[in-house]
Formats: sequence, structure tokens, C-alpha cells
Amino acid sequence: MDSNFENLLLEWPLSVIRDVDIATVIPESPRRYSIVNRALKKGFLVRLRRGIYLIGKPYRKALPSNFQIAHSIYGPSYISFESALFYHQWIPEAVYITTCATAKRANEFETPLGIFQYTHIPDRLCYLGVQRVEVDDEAFFMASSWKAIADHYYVYDRNWNCPEDLYLDLRIEREDMFESDLKTLQILSEHYQSRRVREFLSKILRGLTDGNKSH
Repeated sequence: MDSNFENLLLEWPLSVIRDVDIATVIPESPRRYSIVNRALKKGFLVRLRRGIYLIGKPYRKALPSNFQIAHSIYGPSYISFESALFYHQWIPEAVYITTCATAKRANEFETPLGIFQYTHIPDRLCYLGVQRVEVDDEAFFMASSWKAIADHYYVYDRNWNCPEDLYLDLRIEREDMFESDLKTLQILSEHYQSRRVREFLSKILRGLTDGNKSH
């Protein structure tokens, strides 16, 4: 294998590398194309989408989570919908598609690591209710529980009017909602771009507030 390319893989600090990164050491397109193809056949690179690759063994330091990879495949984006709800332990079933929200157009990518689904949401205040999560050596953007619920309602227009509906439809436990960060829910109910979503969130907030008073 080309020594410049091999040194690049050995020294690359990330688990994902792009064609533009490889071009810094192999600027000639035909030669770079040939070297990348050989690396793909040998498993030194794994194609995630056109021009974006996961570094394979023996050059990869560690296999990143799909949450971190999601941002490399298509961005700007953040983890939301069912993936975020499962991450926060609000829904019991594991999610086998990594679900993300993006202000760009919707897209979906099938990769050797699984399916990554990107759904469009309003771009104004896109990251309201989204946190940067750092776990070990990884970092990714994750929707809060209520942001994931708001995005879900915006996209799928569920017939939800009270906390009980969330329990019946998504099996979100009442105690998880009662013990959640209601301040984030209130902020989203006041500032989410869609009025329909704001009205929905306000209903949920009132239902939880009234429920807490009766506890």
C-alpha cells in the first residue's frame, strides 16, 4: 500500500476519513481512486457513503458508536426521534435504525453498520433542546427527551393530547415524564417553530403539571 496513505491512516485522529482528507497526501485523482479501491477490497476502509469511509482494522483505534458516525455521514444533524428516546430510556424497544433530525433535506443511507435515517425539521432554533454529549472519547449531539417528542410530533402528526397518549402509543412510562426536565418542555412549548407543536407541548405540560399537583 502507498506509504503516504498508510501513514495518514495510522496518524488520523478520527475513525472516519473523507476523500478530501486523502487528497492531501494523494492529490492525483486516478491514483487516489485506485488506492482507495484496493483499501476497500482489503477492508482497510469501509464505505459509509460516497467519499466518506470508516477506517478499518488494523488502522482504526476503536469502533465508534453509530451516534458519532451519524454526524459524519450527513450533517449538520443530531440524534432524535426513537433513537434519542431509547438513549434516554424512555422507550423499551431497541432501535435498529439510527434516527436523526436535520435542517437539510431528508435522506437515508444504508451502510455496513446499519441504516441511518435523516428527517427534516424546522431550521429555526434547530438545536434548541439538543445537548452535546461526551462519552469516553466520543462526542455527538443528542436531542433531549422532549425535543425528540416534539420532532416526532412535528413529522408524524400523532393524535396526542395528553401524557396518557404518549404512554399508550410509545409506552413511555408516566413516572419518566413526571420526573423529567419540565423546564425544557416549557421552553420548547414556547419557542418550537411550529405552532401546532407548541400547542401540543403546552397540553402535555399542563397535563404533567396537573398530575404532579395531584401526586
